[in-house]
Amino acid sequence: MKKNKLINRESLTRPPGSSFFIVVSFNETETYYKLKSMGEKKFSESLYESIPMPSWVPEENEKISVYPGSNTRILSFKRRINREELPDIKKSCIQIREKLLSEDETLLIIPGYVTAHNVVIASAFDDYHRVYLFHGVFAEIIYKYEKQRLIVQETAPRFFATKESVYFFSNLRESYVQSIQ
Repeated sequence: MKKNKLINRESLTRPPGSSFFIVVSFNETETYYKLKSMGEKKFSESLYESIPMPSWVPEENEKISVYPGSNTRILSFKRRINREELPDIKKSCIQIREKLLSEDETLLIIPGYVTAHNVVIASAFDDYHRVYLFHGVFAEIIYKYEKQRLIVQETAPRFFATKESVYFFSNLRESYVQSIQ
């Protein structure tokens, strides 16, 4: 009698490392450059730095504890991260912020990553559209890549709907996709 062999066509594979970035809101330019230096020491050399962006506007549930600055920039790093690293990176960003808070109390650091399919940021605040990871950190999908362009999710902070943000993240995604091919 012949045995039927089950063929397992489903297998688990680890996706390639994602492109890591931080969104930084601040008032004091000197503080931003200190943060950039600290970030490069902690994470890796920076890859891309945005031009000055529209100001970060906090969401309603964040307004109680967040007072963002009038300047915003995005800084990406050469280091690729695995998605499960996001909570630890968020904790590192909080530590860096706490060190620099006496120099600029408006400092805000939002880490995230870019994949071929989406852009995700970390948050310390719960909301219905965010997924809890661990260590008090939630993940939120900001953009999805559909029909050869990034589509801003309707729940994303308004900052990400600006043409400057879409342009920066489109270029960062393109660079990421070229690097994994």
